[in-house]
Amino acid sequence: MKRYTIRKRIWITIWTASLFSAFVFLIMTFYLYDKFYIQTQEELLINRGEKLVTIYKADGFSDAFADSMTYTNELTETKVFLSSVREDTLGSGKTFLRQQDLERLQDGYAISVTRKHPTEDVDILMTAFPLVRDGELDNALILYMELSKISEPFQPIRLMITFLLVLMIVNLLIFGKQIIDTIIQPLIQMKRASQVYAQGDFSHRIPIVYDDEIGELADTLNSMAESLGLVEEQRKEFLANVSHELRTPLSYIRGYTEMLQDDTLDEQTRAQYYDIIENETNRLQRLVTDLLDLAQLERDSYPMTKEPVVYSQVLEDVLYRLEPIARAKGVTIESNLDFDLIILGDHDRLEQVIGNLLDNALRYTESGKTIHVKSFAETNYAITEIRDEGRGIPKEDVDKLTERFYRVNKSRTRKDGGTGLGLAIAKHIIERHEGSLHFSSEVGKGTTVTVGLPLLPEDTFDM
Repeated sequence: MKRYTIRKRIWITIWTASLFSAFVFLIMTFYLYDKFYIQTQEELLINRGEKLVTIYKADGFSDAFADSMTYTNELTETKVFLSSVREDTLGSGKTFLRQQDLERLQDGYAISVTRKHPTEDVDILMTAFPLVRDGELDNALILYMELSKISEPFQPIRLMITFLLVLMIVNLLIFGKQIIDTIIQPLIQMKRASQVYAQGDFSHRIPIVYDDEIGELADTLNSMAESLGLVEEQRKEFLANVSHELRTPLSYIRGYTEMLQDDTLDEQTRAQYYDIIENETNRLQRLVTDLLDLAQLERDSYPMTKEPVVYSQVLEDVLYRLEPIARAKGVTIESNLDFDLIILGDHDRLEQVIGNLLDNALRYTESGKTIHVKSFAETNYAITEIRDEGRGIPKEDVDKLTERFYRVNKSRTRKDGGTGLGLAIAKHIIERHEGSLHFSSEVGKGTTVTVGLPLLPEDTFDM
């Protein structure tokens, strides 16, 4: 199948529609000319002929009949004459009349036809009436007019039609090109932009000139490019962070392993190096585990077993595990838990989330401060608030806390712990439970984390 560009298709459509319209217009013009004007002239000839026949029937070849014929010949565009079909069948009437015409006239019928003039090279509209004497066809009254004269009133119309057709062609050439360029140019710009996007450059934007469907399409492509650019930027940042986080513990492990090959090291230094290698190995293992968990959560393939869970029991289990660490750091944990909260969830994953949130609160709360943990029901949700009295988080960083590898303190040292993925994992796990995770913080006063999880409907217990 032959491939046409959109420009060619539009040109073909415009020309086809225009030529078809012109063709229909011409056909209608000639049809109306034939249908109405010639028909009108034919009726005029018949009317004049019938009047002459009436005079003939009343008085025969009288002076009144002759005067009427003279009047018609001299003062109208109609020519009229008598043709004797009895005495001279080869006379002038015969040249106008054909055999089938004579047969019709002999039967007493008038005829009306359009044909060539017998002696002149013009078309004529002719009517013929039988003039009967003694019951036999004696003469034929013939009236005719040249069609060229009939069509004279249409000459200005034909000239106007010709002028309009020429004007239409010129307009098609001038304005058709502009119209097509108006449609095609934005599409060409979008095609070029798509090629740029395919090469990985999402900074290019399509200029939006018109506020129509094409403008909306360009705006959509610009929005798509902006989103793809953001995703690409996040991907690069993620890869850079992963590379950095993996390379750092590996560098430590490699460096201290090489130093352990020094036979001059004393036992205390050697034990210290072993501890560092073990810590870095554990950190590397946590990082790999978190990356795998995050990848599974983002692919929606993370294994999760949901069952009715006494939610505050999860909180209490985590508090019980972290209580000795808090006490050792000099931080107090106060809890106010509602043990009537039943949710449908994965106990281990929820414990992972609460543990991560409390671990963060404990990490950034100084000795002598307090962490407040509260759970309660609110509009079919189990709400958990974890409020610390730590250093707080700047407002501009709060909404980015759940991004992968995002750190409020960019210069945070490795001993601060964490892989930078815990809150991103917590967010995905809460979303898999159809819940919500919200942070509010004020620098110098602390941070409050609010977790909302849907309560298990009471009618579920009756089943």
